[in-house]
Formats: sequence, structure tokens, C-alpha cells
Amino acid sequence: MEVVDSVEYLHWLSLFFDFCVANRPFILPSTSTESWRARSEWVTDDGRPNEERLIKDFGSLAAPVMIEGDCEPAITRFADYIDAGCAHYTPPACIAPDWVNREEWTSTVVSPFDGSDYRFVYYGVKGTWTPFHSDVLSSHSWSANICGRKLWYFVPRGEEGRFVENGNLIVDLRERRELFEKAGGFTLYQEAGEIVFVPSNWHHQVHNLEDTISINHNSINASNIRLVTDFLLARREDVRREIEDVRGIFTDEEWNEQERLLLKADARLDVQGLMRLCSTCRPLPCKCTSSKCVECERVLEEYELTVAALTVHRIEK
Repeated sequence: MEVVDSVEYLHWLSLFFDFCVANRPFILPSTSTESWRARSEWVTDDGRPNEERLIKDFGSLAAPVMIEGDCEPAITRFADYIDAGCAHYTPPACIAPDWVNREEWTSTVVSPFDGSDYRFVYYGVKGTWTPFHSDVLSSHSWSANICGRKLWYFVPRGEEGRFVENGNLIVDLRERRELFEKAGGFTLYQEAGEIVFVPSNWHHQVHNLEDTISINHNSINASNIRLVTDFLLARREDVRREIEDVRGIFTDEEWNEQERLLLKADARLDVQGLMRLCSTCRPLPCKCTSSKCVECERVLEEYELTVAALTVHRIEK
């Protein structure tokens, strides 16, 4: 795992190509989040979650609460969970390219994700943890600690097969420490203010060492759209195989619609939605200097538009 200590001296396009495109994990230091309102408003002076402020601002919102042993989250008011808008953050430029979390279609019927997105705030109490997994749709993800501390376990992409038993991934890597070492696995500690970038298809497990608040995004962009397309087309083939025995009872139009509905139910995105995602490709303005950098914007625009067009061509073949 590479730590980018001098992010202010590294061009954000270098980070994007060296890590996002190369599908390598990295950590951005706490200086990358020190200007976020969430860092000051959601945290007390001693570094703990500011529950009074969080209840005041978000107490009436519904919050899914994961309980160990349950497959589905319980839904409760955030204020009840604590008791038992204007941007609060701006992602650094190297992880900002994002075709999923678009304000112009979030909560609208235009969204390929039926009006939602993949932006989350996690509130994890000390001692809670997430089982060994990789992120949805072969997406990238990043996690910014607003307060608290986490321990991450990473297994390099392609080594996760070592941890499959009876057709399923094991739940807890700590039970396979020798195998973890053979797979080239590694751990890292994430401190308050730091951002961990998790590349597509890198399996990981995360533990909250203190009461922790983190802001998290899953993202799809030109750097990982090939992996996302690989995943979705493979899942489409799985769907086709599963329903092939009833092919004869449908017209071609009905068959295509059933395939689309089942794929979306399984993956939360269908092929048509993926193509729509590519059509939204609109690079963000460069953030590397105080004024607009035409050259950087041109490089990213050409790269993203080219990759988006190639993806649509691949699907249509």
C-alpha cells in the first residue's frame, strides 16, 4: 500500500493514472480533508463523533443499521440509533471523476440506479467490522475517516480465490492468517482525516478500532469501466444460462426484457443502464491550480470520452 504524503506536490492527473487507472490502492493524507466542513462540524474537540450536532442536522433521517447475524439492515431514525445539503466535503481531484454519483440524475427516473446513488456516511461503533468482500459492480471505492480509526485487511486482486470454501468467501480473514500471508495480504491503519482508495476487485475487510464516522463513495469512470463491463457481461451470461430452459415460451422481445429485469435485480444495473452511464461522461474541471487548467481538462476529456465510446462499441458488438 502506497501512502501519498506530499499530495500537494503531486499533480492530480499523476495520481489518477498511476493509481486509479493502474488499479492500485493508496492513502491520501489528512491534509486532503482538512478543509471539509464535516471534519469540523461532525467531530468534537477530543476527536469523537459530535452526536449532538449529528442529531440536530440528521436526526430525522432514516438510517439502515446492520446487526451482526442479520442479513438485512434494520431501518431506524438516525436520532434513535444514536440514543440506544451544502457540501460538507469535496473529493480530491484524483478521485473526483465519477459517472455514478451525478447530481443531475440523483433521485430522478433518469438514473440507471433508479434514483439513488453510491454515496454513504458510515457510523461504526468501536469493535464493529465488515466481513471479507469486494465492492459492488467491480467499482472503485474510497473511504474518508471524518473521525476515529480503522484497521484494513487487503488481499491483492486475483488472490481472493484462496479464501473460497464450499463455494463462498470466508467471512473473517483473521481465521486464516497463514493463508493471508501466502496471498501477499497486508494491513494498514487509517487515521482521522485520511482517505483510503480501494481499487476495483480488491477484496478487503475493515475494523472500527474507535467510534468512527466515514464518508464513502463507490465510483465508476474511465479508469475502471472495462472491469465493470467485464463483470456485467459475465453476469448477463450467467442469467442467460439460468433461464435457457424456458427460452421457448418467450418472444425475442419478451426474452430480452426478462434478461434485462433479472440482470438488474441481480447486479442493480443492466447493460442499457451501463450504456447510459457512458453517455453521461463529462469530465470535471481541473482542480490542480487556482485557475482553470485547459491542458489537464483536455487530457482527461479525451481519455474519458474515448474509453466511454469504446465501451459502448464493445457492448453493441
